[in-house]
Amino acid sequence: MANCLLRRPLYKPAHVFARSITMGKAIRSPLYLASLQLDPVVKTKSFSNTMQRFALSPVRYSSGGSHVTLWSAERALSLALLGVIPVGLTFPSLVGDTLMAVSVVMHQHWGLEAIVTDYIRPILFGTTVPKLAHGLLLVVSAVTLGGLFYFNYSDIGIAGCVRKIWTTKTKE
Repeated sequence: MANCLLRRPLYKPAHVFARSITMGKAIRSPLYLASLQLDPVVKTKSFSNTMQRFALSPVRYSSGGSHVTLWSAERALSLALLGVIPVGLTFPSLVGDTLMAVSVVMHQHWGLEAIVTDYIRPILFGTTVPKLAHGLLLVVSAVTLGGLFYFNYSDIGIAGCVRKIWTTKTKE
């Protein structure tokens, strides 16, 4: 009965075990199992050759190029933000405000780009939606940077705005 459930006959020890389970009998004699020998005709195969590929999607390999440079730039910018923001807020100037605007927008763009890349994958949404999401992210980042530049050049700037918020008193 065990042979009819399988595509090919089992080796002798496994065959005896399967037969004992299907018939409801347990063979407890290790000497009997040890006396059984495998067929000499059976060739051993490596495990990787016997495993079949069962994925339905095509294999995707990483794109060419080194991502170490971008990773290093992201980490350097994150570290630079620890100095740029306090110095820019302590000594308000147009250069400090512009430096804060560029560094914060670059930081948020790279972070959101990683989120879009990780969660809006072509395998889930097709090829059009991820491209639209990346394009929308570029538009949002450009508009944000443009808005901060406009605010810096035509109004009090980022540092001036933060100082004004900190000095605002409540009406009693």
